[in-house]
Amino acid sequence: MGTVRWLMTPVSRFKYVFLSLLVIFLGLAGVIGGRAYYLSHHPKLLGVAPSPERPAPLSTSTPLPPSAPNPPMAAGSGVFDQIAAEVSGVYEQAVPTVVRLRATDGPDQLAGTGFFIDGQGTILTAYAVVGQAESVSVEVNGRTFPAKILGRDPRSGVAVLKINASPTPHLPLGEGMRLRPASAVVSVAFPYDLKAEPTFGFVAGFDVKYLTRFFATTHLRANLPIKPGQIGGPLLDSQGRVVGVLMLEIDEGKACYALPIEAAAKVASDIQRFGEPRHGWMGVGVMPDRSRPDRGAPVFVDRLYKGTPAEKSGLKMGDEVISIGNRPVREPSDILDAAFFSEVGAKVPVKVKRDGKEQIFTITVSARPDSSRIVEPAPLFPNPSGGPANQGMPVKAIR
Repeated sequence: MGTVRWLMTPVSRFKYVFLSLLVIFLGLAGVIGGRAYYLSHHPKLLGVAPSPERPAPLSTSTPLPPSAPNPPMAAGSGVFDQIAAEVSGVYEQAVPTVVRLRATDGPDQLAGTGFFIDGQGTILTAYAVVGQAESVSVEVNGRTFPAKILGRDPRSGVAVLKINASPTPHLPLGEGMRLRPASAVVSVAFPYDLKAEPTFGFVAGFDVKYLTRFFATTHLRANLPIKPGQIGGPLLDSQGRVVGVLMLEIDEGKACYALPIEAAAKVASDIQRFGEPRHGWMGVGVMPDRSRPDRGAPVFVDRLYKGTPAEKSGLKMGDEVISIGNRPVREPSDILDAAFFSEVGAKVPVKVKRDGKEQIFTITVSARPDSSRIVEPAPLFPNPSGGPANQGMPVKAIR
């Protein structure tokens, strides 16, 4: 009989609860101190303050009647009650859309979480939950359905499934790549064999690599603890919109990485339209000027892969990349993201600076070849001390 593999190292449930409460308390204590009464009457604590581009955060709590001034400790308790009410509202909306997945992969069983993305039974999850399993079952409200695997993509970490059930509840999609550090997020997923539970945290940043692992596109890093079985679940913003898919736990489960929903939706769309993911290929590698650590430092073409769209376009090594498509290039991840989101066959304008003059070249995006067929070219700056990228590290934006 096979064993259940939870996709991460188990950690005590009580330790997670304690750490979650401790993080929330320490993070808010400095804000609450001296102004607790004020904050208790201005409970806009989740997400970024509303702007013309962003609707106001969702509030599902019932307003409390006015009360007499309380001492700081009592007011602080009101703040926590408000947070709990906001998180509860997001959780209640999300629970019907989240499903538990069990996949059979040889002698083992993989267990994780997924969620509906439309009313026709289509489910989005992480590739790690499905792997190369031949059969997957989906548990929905006490019922179990066999799932059809529409497609899986190890490169982005996405898998798409479908069950024969409709209509299925689903949540609106948000904009994960537009969140900012300190934006509040909530995950709703199944830990172990328990019911789906909410976890509250904050966006910590955006990265294209973790330790020695490079991502296919920018990932969202969150100070949000993840337990075994929760990989593949949705990451939600303060309005209950899906902003990411939980992909990787880090720091012994105390934090996580999520693939922004824009990237996951792009892969899911490819799979639904073509039966497979279609990753664009430009064939260019870049290097930042690490002598200028500020965002906006020049990014240079460091490698051109032979016979690729970038080489055919007329780009040369040493060109400073200013923009690609409609995206300004302020760091190598901008090129990485532009390549990831480019449709195969699309013509993408690339603006560069060469010999002090701006020029525009057009790259016709091709399908990314298998990694085994990619021949690494020699970099323009083979050592950290050479070229404009002093102490820079080559970033293969198309790998």
